[in-house]
Amino acid sequence: MTKKVGFFVHTGKEHARQVVSDVSELLKKACVEPIVPDEQAEALRLPTSGININEMVEIVDLVLVLGGDGTLLSAAHTPKIENVPILAINIGNLGFLTDASLDELKPTLQATLRGDYRIEHRMMLEVFVNSQGPHPFHAFALNDVVIRHYTRLIELDAYVDGELFIPYNADGLIIATPSGSTGYSLACGGTIVAPQLEAILLTPIAPHSLTVRPFIAHGDAEIKVEMHSTYESLDLFIDGQRETHTLTREAQIKVRKAKRTIQLIRSQNHSYYKALREKLMLGEKFK
Repeated sequence: MTKKVGFFVHTGKEHARQVVSDVSELLKKACVEPIVPDEQAEALRLPTSGININEMVEIVDLVLVLGGDGTLLSAAHTPKIENVPILAINIGNLGFLTDASLDELKPTLQATLRGDYRIEHRMMLEVFVNSQGPHPFHAFALNDVVIRHYTRLIELDAYVDGELFIPYNADGLIIATPSGSTGYSLACGGTIVAPQLEAILLTPIAPHSLTVRPFIAHGDAEIKVEMHSTYESLDLFIDGQRETHTLTREAQIKVRKAKRTIQLIRSQNHSYYKALREKLMLGEKFK
């Protein structure tokens, strides 16, 4: 039974304050405690509770994300968020990760509180950089990991399961999950992959060779990338700019499927294929 619902809100949206207030009243009438973390309550000019985002995730039964895919990606980088089901409502523009639109918020939330929903586990990536180096780090990505230099061509070698696969001569390389296949990877010519699959996509950014093509590796593959650029540093972006790192040209990057997943709540009438048709206008004939 749902007793506490936490909020993760795109506070810059025009109607965000009113939506949070209305949903909070709906939850209270259902005997559910709404919890808006202080960082977001202050931005929305709402009463604070003395609870921050990290604390909220540990005490709620469900997280309600109000925003678009970008808001959900930000929420996915909250520690321990993988332990809590997420209901994402799109109050932005495109929304491939979200479950419903703002117009559908009330019936979708009411159905969720009744337990009338299913959980969709979304694969994540775990990223390691120079595990034996002087400045090692590792991180998680729900959508993608991007290696690039904004103004110059770079040279990369990509290995799959220890075997050299493609030497890239391109503006960069995207390593994506199926969830991320409708993001930057799609914009760079990558294919759309059903989100239920476990796979790792390698999509080059503006390759300077006709022989370089997007590739889909199996979900348990380990991808290693070595950089051979003559430039002193390159940039690594995790889920857009949720995490950014500057890498030296000696850096080595390893990417593999993470053990943790994100739990997305799906209402019974949610259709991924309908969302693709409508948002990407698949099969539409232009006059």
